[in-house]
Amino acid sequence: MLKKLVLLMIAVAPAALAQGLPDYYPKEGFKRTAVVTAVYPDEGRIVIGDLEYRMNSRPIVRSLSSRYDSMARIRPGAHVAFRIGENREIVEFWLLPKNYTGGRRR
Repeated sequence: MLKKLVLLMIAVAPAALAQGLPDYYPKEGFKRTAVVTAVYPDEGRIVIGDLEYRMNSRPIVRSLSSRYDSMARIRPGAHVAFRIGENREIVEFWLLPKNYTGGRRR
């Protein structure tokens, strides 16, 4: 019995680490993740992973500690996931841990 429990814990441990994200982060994971290179809020644009994007005037920002956070948290060096809306502009950001490697929450 103990051996089965230990094997189960070993099998589940990597998934549990990937699941260290809050429950308000998408369970299916993210399509787009990268590090922010530059932010130009007055111009409504941002550079992420060396690609330039337009931003919604009031994007939703989610962090590991808050369902709704400040756009001031989106700055160069931040590891983020993001969602692009209908107008081909970023409408939502999720701040990710520096060591985030992807994967789905369960």
